[in-house]
Amino acid sequence: MLAALSLLVVAWPAHLTTTLGGVNVERTALDRVCRFDPNSKFFLYASAECDGGHRSITLTRDRRMVEAQGFDTTRFGRKPQFEGAAQITNAALKLQAGNGIAIGMTKSAVLKKLGKPARTAVRGAKKQYWCALYKKLNGTREDGVILRNTYIFKEDKLIEMSLNLDSVPGCGEDSISDQGWPWSKF
Repeated sequence: MLAALSLLVVAWPAHLTTTLGGVNVERTALDRVCRFDPNSKFFLYASAECDGGHRSITLTRDRRMVEAQGFDTTRFGRKPQFEGAAQITNAALKLQAGNGIAIGMTKSAVLKKLGKPARTAVRGAKKQYWCALYKKLNGTREDGVILRNTYIFKEDKLIEMSLNLDSVPGCGEDSISDQGWPWSKF
């Protein structure tokens, strides 16, 4: 199954993307990496778990999320949480996904471009976060891949994006389930 995922070239629907900030989640060797753009103050982190069966890329300003992925955020004012945390490198980031959706876009502009999401959620103490999930299963529940694109808005502006590519079935969990989504910190 893993070999199939590594070599998989899927023609996903146009509203879905596999590229975020110039990094492609389908790439055979998705490195565990985190970059920080000093100008925009955004982080882009990518990781692969379960021998590449679960891959993700996230573009966010939330240091807590970066830290929870095991990256060293002490230079950003956070206390060390992990011994041997991975380093973050500085780099200019493209704050855009491969489908043209970019940080700062309005909710209505994204909906116009992508259409109706598969799922939505409202979060935050003041209900200030609106989250949209677009997804597609390619293959079957017994042998396939599921791509998820998540967009998080705060007060009508896009502030965070993440891509998840999971092999189906997953590593001891239901990769089809969206349980716990949105997978962000509010």
